[in-house]
Amino acid sequence: MLAPFLSSAIYSIRKPPTIRWKPSLLHLCLAGALGLVVLLTAGARPAAATPLIALQVSNNCAACHKPGRAQRPVLSRRCTLDCQGCHIDPDGGGARNQWGSYYSQDQLATVNFFQPEDPLQDQSRFDLHYDGRILKRQIDDTQQTFPMSSELTLRVRPFVNYLHLVAGAELFGRVGDQSLRALRSDSRRYREKYAVMVDNLPLNTFVRAYRGQPLYGLRHPNHSLWIRERLGLDQFAATDAVEIGSTPNVPFAKASYMLGDPYAAPENRQKGISAQAGLRGVTLGWHVGGSAWETASEKTRISMRSLDFGLKPWKFILMGERNWRQVTKVDASPEQQDTWESAAPMVFPSSRIDAWTVAFAGIPGVTIGHVSEELHDSLNASQRRSIFINFHPVPFVQLEIWRRFESGSNHLIDTLGVLHLYADL
Repeated sequence: MLAPFLSSAIYSIRKPPTIRWKPSLLHLCLAGALGLVVLLTAGARPAAATPLIALQVSNNCAACHKPGRAQRPVLSRRCTLDCQGCHIDPDGGGARNQWGSYYSQDQLATVNFFQPEDPLQDQSRFDLHYDGRILKRQIDDTQQTFPMSSELTLRVRPFVNYLHLVAGAELFGRVGDQSLRALRSDSRRYREKYAVMVDNLPLNTFVRAYRGQPLYGLRHPNHSLWIRERLGLDQFAATDAVEIGSTPNVPFAKASYMLGDPYAAPENRQKGISAQAGLRGVTLGWHVGGSAWETASEKTRISMRSLDFGLKPWKFILMGERNWRQVTKVDASPEQQDTWESAAPMVFPSSRIDAWTVAFAGIPGVTIGHVSEELHDSLNASQRRSIFINFHPVPFVQLEIWRRFESGSNHLIDTLGVLHLYADL
């Protein structure tokens, strides 16, 4: 069993396993990264990609491999602008595959130390990813700082090609915590993820069975955006599922059959299907896509649809997404349907959510931007404005700082710090 650990973790073999981690807020990297804005000019080499949108590499073949390669047969080509191009998880986020590792070493970081190995020559069998998050929340005149989550993921390629085995473990915090600690039996505070995947099939097809985040919509690195969190697709989201997909260059399509959250009570497990499809083009890094979701438990039925688009004019990134969500209670009267009261834990009501992103990626290793969100449901009519900086100072290290301002039904100000560490062994 894989458990997350850091040098400061304390693990006891005489008591039920408890894991503790005391992180520090990442504010200093914000000041350092903003200093780069002053020191570097807009004419510097552009950072070619960011987890916010992979389409920054749309017209840059050298981002994924060494230039000068001969064209491969159509069925064997792996060129894709979808999440699978850089991430082990074909739906995006988390550990990077050999192409993502090459890109982070060759072009993504502010400072590069060496020329990486071409992905097709990469014989490494292990990939590691660490994700740590901390939140500082301001409500009225009080401030609270607490760890949100800590996640460690390991990918093993036993035969180098085709077969991938993935295991991960997550610790979750709560308001008032000073450190992360949880028993393995505490499914709310400690969870595990697994995946068995076969890929590199003709037309860049993959098949996988997994326990992890469901397939749906754009996978944002900040999973606390409303278009993830208020759909039940934040860091707590999990399902047992099988998935198949293909990303043959410009088009992409994926579908999954979900058995529901294994950590939820059986009557609350949402079972059903989800699908995603779209096009990602080269010129101006455009993309259009959509997702569909149809699931049901013994208590509720959930139906969702989303549309998204993206564009990269010059060194700017424009991205938008809208989601429609309909939640229906099973065996409920019309009066009960109209008055929302959750029939199951962590089920959010019917809603419409918009998320719009404008970012600038003209400084090596730095992306600065603004996200505007709007939420409309039976309980809220809220807006949230966020400014963020995404900083890759060196290969294998990524820092994010988000400052968020919520208004409308709720008034809240908070700061989110995220640390990503990657290793290719």
